[in-house]
Amino acid sequence: MTPKQIIIAGAGFAGLYTALGLEKRLKNRDDVSVTLLNAENFFLFTPMLPEAAASSIGTRHIVSPLRRLLRRTRFAEVSVEAIDLSARIVHARHSLAGLPREYRYDHLVIALGGVTQYFNIPGAREHSVPIKTLGDAIYVRNRTIDRLEEAAVVPEKRDELTTFVIVGGGLTGVEISGALNDFVRAVAKYYPEIESDKIRMVLVEAGPRLMPEMDQKLAEFAEKVLGERGVEVRTHTAVERVDENVVHLSTGEAIATGTLIWAAGVGPSPLMASLEVPKDSKGRIKVNEYLEVDGHPGVWSLGDLANIPGSNTGRPYPPTAQHAVREGRLLANNLAARLEGRRLSPFEYRSLGQMALVGERTGIADVMGHRFSGFFAWFLWRTYYLMQIPQREKRLRVMLDWTLDLFFERDLVQLAVTRQGLAGGSPG
Repeated sequence: MTPKQIIIAGAGFAGLYTALGLEKRLKNRDDVSVTLLNAENFFLFTPMLPEAAASSIGTRHIVSPLRRLLRRTRFAEVSVEAIDLSARIVHARHSLAGLPREYRYDHLVIALGGVTQYFNIPGAREHSVPIKTLGDAIYVRNRTIDRLEEAAVVPEKRDELTTFVIVGGGLTGVEISGALNDFVRAVAKYYPEIESDKIRMVLVEAGPRLMPEMDQKLAEFAEKVLGERGVEVRTHTAVERVDENVVHLSTGEAIATGTLIWAAGVGPSPLMASLEVPKDSKGRIKVNEYLEVDGHPGVWSLGDLANIPGSNTGRPYPPTAQHAVREGRLLANNLAARLEGRRLSPFEYRSLGQMALVGERTGIADVMGHRFSGFFAWFLWRTYYLMQIPQREKRLRVMLDWTLDLFFERDLVQLAVTRQGLAGGSPG
């Protein structure tokens, strides 16, 4: 008998934990085959991207190889290009020049995650750096060091090169602002050509305050700490246009900058636009409480691109890692239940809270109604997320990085990506 095919598209928190859950639930079944499709062959632990970008931890230490994490699940390093719901086929290929592949399914899990949103702001996509992938973190680190090196030898552009602008005052924007600010100011002493008081780190937020998802007092604490450490926080300020090396703000100010980091928002994968499934106003797939897509038997969705209604509030659950992990585990149980003819379970989850790092040895945390700030919140953040890394080896490597960071200064080596005989230079 041909095994039933379960295809999981996407290996973020939602997709990975669905696959891990299925491995436990279906370990004794040979009549079911599970295949995970992802554009990279690793799982990225996104909460630690800002620290990797600021040279606190090694970039390789926040990724885990999927082929080592998964024992029974088949894996294919391919990018999903289209989904034919009527024919029950996923169209994909390994690379732009690769041959097309087809993956037939009996059950399809859509967990492709989100992409950076630019809100149709002119020039934003072309002249900014997102902070969403491992490549983004490496690029931000390289670009930051490169700007300091260029500022040391090009004094006429020094003010522009030592001005860093971060757009978006949510959790990611605050964390990258704090981490990058600490890094730049810490290594500035090795650049005698640069006056440290001329370094600018500007955080721009269109809303009335930072981190609307956090308690207001904690957000105010974060803004105070960032300000004391040299970050210029601009709330009630939107980006109207971005030119090369210039950001135009709604206040009428134009900031000349050599580095613009975009952390302003995340939207669903562009593939969703061509998919004929129920969607909400933001383009996310509407699913029921069991994570099924209504009208499409055997199609499920979860994670950043799914609108999952809360059982009590009716409002969709937020697109956070802690929710995605629980969604993945529940979906694995529901898939197994569907195959075995048992009743499905609805998704119900009460958030444990939110945490964020504000900079060196300082954090904020709202955990089950208990609010903390300062060193303890920083320690709590590191302890919790360290234990969430799925691979023990990577946990040890990150812990070693953090330990060394307490005693030694951060590495400011720019990782060259050019090759002998090929044209090119430093990033930027």
